[in-house]
Amino acid sequence: MFSVQGSPIRDILYTQPLAVLDAFHATGGKPVESSDQIAWAGFDHWNTNFYHWVAHTLPTICHFLKTASPDDVFLLPELTPWQQESIELMQLPRDRWKITQADRRYAFPHVVYTDFLRGRTDFTASETLTETSRLLRQAAGCSERPGSRLLFVERGCHANRRIPNEAELADGLKRVGFECVRPETLTVREQILLFSEARMVVGFLGAGLTNIAWCPPGTIVYELVPRHHQNPCFLTVAIRNHLFYWGELIETGVTQENHTSRAALPVDVGRVVAHARNLLSMPKPWPSVRFPPLPNQDQKKYPASQHSHVPRERAYC
Repeated sequence: MFSVQGSPIRDILYTQPLAVLDAFHATGGKPVESSDQIAWAGFDHWNTNFYHWVAHTLPTICHFLKTASPDDVFLLPELTPWQQESIELMQLPRDRWKITQADRRYAFPHVVYTDFLRGRTDFTASETLTETSRLLRQAAGCSERPGSRLLFVERGCHANRRIPNEAELADGLKRVGFECVRPETLTVREQILLFSEARMVVGFLGAGLTNIAWCPPGTIVYELVPRHHQNPCFLTVAIRNHLFYWGELIETGVTQENHTSRAALPVDVGRVVAHARNLLSMPKPWPSVRFPPLPNQDQKKYPASQHSHVPRERAYC
């Protein structure tokens, strides 16, 4: 949360209730750590979610690396090992990291806030997000060969939107050549390398599907979308990375729209397996393509999401 002269900036609340503003005022007596450096806001309040980190924080780093002044710092939360690995792959120098702590207040003369952090590009094509995917593929050492692996992304033990017969679906897909993967058990580099070799990815809506960002152009993505939570964010990822996307609504028996409820109905295993096989047998809708080369970093070729400065007095977060 950010404020100027003690007043919270309401426009940067992202999927948060207005009660957050009251909580922010309640911390007014806490000590402040001051800095004379310009700071870039680098994460949202869901930063431990892999999708939010990849779609919001990493492209902000990409934009920072191209446009920030040499003395600017990048605000980060206390990092998990996989978050630290992703930042190192992005080659953000350590002396630019500004690790912040929860429940602590900080003061800066200016703060740069990008629209990535409130999800503006979740449902629109962004060249900066596409460039971020290419940078990470390159850093992980991916080849440019067409993919050949068939991957089923399991939800596993995740409680949100759990499917009662996922194990049965996994068995059905394994019988036609799919590998069952749980991306959270792999390092970030391992995830990038694995999905860079995919010919087809099947999975339920969830953070694990973020990894289609590393797939080679032309990879088939078959997303199983719960009817009670129809979120098109992975369609956007597929479009900007030139992937062949098919989304299928899955009846769950949940009548109220929300993003957490478990499915009350089993998925039709035979239908999903048959459809996956049909998609594999279809001719590609476009000729084989490659990722375009990365731009010269000195040219600043790609426009990024809008960003704004907060220059008055000191901005607090």
